[in-house]
Amino acid sequence: MSKNRIIFYIVFAAFHLGAFIFTVALDNNTNLLFSMVSWVPSFKWITLFGLILLLADVTWSWIINRDSKKEKEALTHELNMLKAKLFDLQEAARQTPQTPSQH
Repeated sequence: MSKNRIIFYIVFAAFHLGAFIFTVALDNNTNLLFSMVSWVPSFKWITLFGLILLLADVTWSWIINRDSKKEKEALTHELNMLKAKLFDLQEAARQTPQTPSQH
């Protein structure tokens, strides 16, 4: 996994850890919940950030998968070409008449 991908997952995990801690803190404390009503617009942007992180992860995974398929197809093509060349060399060796050695 690339360094950028690891950093992305650290940010993604920190976002979810923060969301979990926030919900645990609000568990049964209604006074805290009512005092946070003025923060609702901020929560909208924070959850939008989480959705953007999720969308970025899906997109990144799709791109990596697409690139891996292209690389696999290229390697398979190269392998088939090498097999064909090896087969041609073997057939050419069979077609050449063998001259007996003179002692």
